[in-house]
Amino acid sequence: LSAFFRKHITMKIFAFALLAVSANAFAPSTFGVRSSTQLFSRADATEAIKAAVAASKTYGASSQEARVAWDIVEEIDAADNS
Repeated sequence: LSAFFRKHITMKIFAFALLAVSANAFAPSTFGVRSSTQLFSRADATEAIKAAVAASKTYGASSQEARVAWDIVEEIDAADNS
């Protein structure tokens, strides 16, 4: 085989492999994933509350960091996910 033909085939294989790998980014991942649909469930703010308490202890209850963290907790609690 000529060098041009080998290079052309190699480029085609590389382009196909790149296309196959990048297509995964746009396809839904279902392998090994269990789907659980919860109707009328509330968002869980547990981690946000922990972060807000930690920010309050670290920076003070009236600090900007603590206020922002508690605002996030309020937003999660107020979210209407229906």
